Amino acid sequence: MIRKINHVSITVKNLDQVVNWFRDVLGCTNIWESYEYKGDLIETCTGLPGAHLRVRKVQVQDFVMEFIQYLSPRGKELKGNTNDIGYPHIGFVVDDINETYNNLKQKGVQFKSPPCKVTDESNPMFGWQLVYLWGPESMTLELVQAPG
Repeated sequence: MIRKINHVSITVKNLDQVVNWFRDVLGCTNIWESYEYKGDLIETCTGLPGAHLRVRKVQVQDFVMEFIQYLSPRGKELKGNTNDIGYPHIGFVVDDINETYNNLKQKGVQFKSPPCKVTDESNPMFGWQLVYLWGPESMTLELVQAPG
């Protein structure tokens, strides 16, 4: 029986740049020390002979984002969009979406649109505001603000 989600993981090309972006741009401060996996254990778990990877985790309250850089074997870089099957995005709750949007724009963050508000009363997200943005390495991220 599944009890809870432990983490979400994304494979990246440059682990340090990605983690630094989450620290410097989004202000994430609970960053775990990096560690490596190599050898039989990780080769067996991943099903990849010769697997050698570096891992760092960024924690926001009880949610953990795990970023993995495969030192070997290197994977291919995928360029995707939010409508591509299996393409993930990570959503963050913010207190003031317009203030956060403006602060991040001043830091050079590229957004897909200005913040939008769900106005359809039949939608369970009625009253929520949301906006998609480009994170490091073309990751799609989302900011959401609850109504009220």
